[in-house]
Amino acid sequence: MKKLLAILSALTMLGALVSCGKDTADSSSAAESSAPETTAAESSQEESSEEESSVSEPLPREAGPIDANAITFEDGELYTCRQVNGGGDECDIELSVVDLDGDKKLKVHALRDDPAEKFGVVKIVFNLPEILGLENVGNIGHISVDFTCLANEMWKHEDGTETLVVGNFLGALAGNLASEKATDADGNLIQNEWATHYEFEYQEWEHSEGTWRCETDVPALLPVNGYAANDAGTTLVIMRWAQENDVDIYIDNLTFYNKDGNSMPILYGNTAAEENSESAQAESSESSIEAPESDIT
Repeated sequence: MKKLLAILSALTMLGALVSCGKDTADSSSAAESSAPETTAAESSQEESSEEESSVSEPLPREAGPIDANAITFEDGELYTCRQVNGGGDECDIELSVVDLDGDKKLKVHALRDDPAEKFGVVKIVFNLPEILGLENVGNIGHISVDFTCLANEMWKHEDGTETLVVGNFLGALAGNLASEKATDADGNLIQNEWATHYEFEYQEWEHSEGTWRCETDVPALLPVNGYAANDAGTTLVIMRWAQENDVDIYIDNLTFYNKDGNSMPILYGNTAAEENSESAQAESSESSIEAPESDIT
């Protein structure tokens, strides 16, 4: 009986071990069969993440709310914009109004003759009496403009690597101001007919595109009364300093505000405004938009 009980006990234990081993094997087999799927998914996500981090994704182009009186270039007009020559450091440019993802903008494409050289300074000018009416120019107190920069070629870093990024976007809003000259307490000239309203400095080292809203009071930090209301050649000048790589500039939502902070209506194309400007030009001597190199570079 003792031997029989011992045999039965041994058989029972053996059956339990076999059953446990089967469950363990089944569990292990299930884990092994699901593991490759999980690993593949995680691997795919990691590869996708690595791929996204190596690509310069564009940033949203919307720079902020758009005023009802903003120049949006939706009508395809250049609004008097043209290239400025003066100083000798500027580059030739191509101006056009283009559609950028359903939104028209003024495109400024810089040109260079030698690919090994830097792009020269971009200088464009807007005639303010033709845009706002001569009688309103003296009321300008603030200017706002949206810039979008789009890289066309790789930026070469000092360590030899290359990335498709905008890089440095440096320049200034400027123009010819009131005809009177301002001096300091010692009689030194601190402003002539040309002045820089605002010198901007934006950078984008992670994306192939960047959008910024640039705005400034006019004139900034200067004691004179701003733009002259009796000069048909009064201008707004936008400049971008020389740079290494090929980056297109897109201008949009150019807005002028009066000294009370209210946006000013655009009269460009208005017959009365054109006649006013032509009359003022006939009565006054020809204004030059060129400036000493030290003033615009």
